[in-house]
Amino acid sequence: MDMRLTLLGTGNPRPNPHRAGPSQHIQIGGTSILVDCGSGVVRRMVEAGLRVQDIDYIFLTHLHSDHCIDLMHVLLSGWISFRTRPLQLIGPPGTREHLDSLMRVFDWDIRVRRLSERVGAEMLRVDCQEIEHGWTMGGKGWQVTAARVDHYPVEHAFAFRFDAPERSIAISGDTAPCQAMIDLARGVDILVHEGTHPTRHEGAYDHLPKGQVEAHFDRLQRYHTRAREAGRIAREAGAKLLVLSHLGPSDESPLRTEAEEAFGGPVVLGADLMVL
Repeated sequence: MDMRLTLLGTGNPRPNPHRAGPSQHIQIGGTSILVDCGSGVVRRMVEAGLRVQDIDYIFLTHLHSDHCIDLMHVLLSGWISFRTRPLQLIGPPGTREHLDSLMRVFDWDIRVRRLSERVGAEMLRVDCQEIEHGWTMGGKGWQVTAARVDHYPVEHAFAFRFDAPERSIAISGDTAPCQAMIDLARGVDILVHEGTHPTRHEGAYDHLPKGQVEAHFDRLQRYHTRAREAGRIAREAGAKLLVLSHLGPSDESPLRTEAEEAFGGPVVLGADLMVL
């Protein structure tokens, strides 16, 4: 069964004209899957030739804003485009409350656009499932498995692995290096892993006391993974290809080298609209 990965957004919370917020699309046969809904995901889908109204599943790795801020844009765009197939939203505990809050905020827009008449009331009901570590689900010729990763102080952050008969893809979401990620990615064909590279963007922290700046970068390193560590994870997992994502506006040229040295295998520096 054909399995195609499109990197829709490879950025991080800091705005970047070249990188949309974190989001990946996986096509498995006739099934359309979206993993995370970062800023700009709908525009990137259009640019990639993907139809937002055809999405069957949305998986959220966690509820940090940069990973879910355009969830409602995805939903509304699908309804506006005459969605005809049901949609399932899958994410960590708190996902249902998050969805309900968004639906309340946009209730006026939904009613004024008369979207229930456009797609039917049934299509406006998003099936939502909250998951735990080890959760798994089977689709048509594929299976997905979730593992809780270490993104403290976020209590519920997950990585996902998608398996089809001939291909497998693992997506880390945000995490510090952890054994759960290695175990999930064992022998995977493609590992999309964050390669956060904390940098002191020129002028961005000039107004803050030095101690506050240092504390900020200490926190970033506590709950994210650097490129070299991502390479080590790929090596220990026996992944065939490492794709670095969750990248910033700084110079990224050393990241691939760092990851390759630790991995010993092929490394791709992720870019928006890259297809693998």
